[in-house]
Amino acid sequence: MAARSTTGGQIVPSLVLKNLMPWRFGLRRSAENTDYQDLGHGSGSLEAEYQRLVAQHLARWGVPASHVAIEVRQVGSQMGKIVFDVVVCLAHWDRITALRVLIGLPLFEKKIRKALEGQWLQDVSLLRAVLVCASASLQEREPCAELRQTLVSLTGGRSHDRRPRPLDSSFGDISRP
Repeated sequence: MAARSTTGGQIVPSLVLKNLMPWRFGLRRSAENTDYQDLGHGSGSLEAEYQRLVAQHLARWGVPASHVAIEVRQVGSQMGKIVFDVVVCLAHWDRITALRVLIGLPLFEKKIRKALEGQWLQDVSLLRAVLVCASASLQEREPCAELRQTLVSLTGGRSHDRRPRPLDSSFGDISRP
């Protein structure tokens, strides 16, 4: 139990007094340390923090850590901040996982950016993009066939009549190079 002092009829823990008036108790208050590099957060730690954030959000989406690999790439600097890309690589074929990651990418990136808004990471770095890649095992015949079948079932097949038209005809035919 902390020793107590009385001041004006109130009992105040001496620990509070020591924090408010450290010089009175022979203590020196250390300077506030807000530089992330002095705190041990080098660029490797920034990458690890991005990786942790993305892994947490993937887990919330029901994407097992064993189904994806997360890579954080430093791609330069801008406005005095380090710029990163996050790459989520599908490690092996699982229909549910693949669909959540591939179809949900725009929403997932939005969630990551929203999560970064209140964090110190935003003070020292920028997120340029969240990207998806497929491992070599997803390039094999079986996963590709299942993905093709899923795409056909989701989009209604291969109808040339359903080709999207440009919103403004002044751009001409965008299907030709």
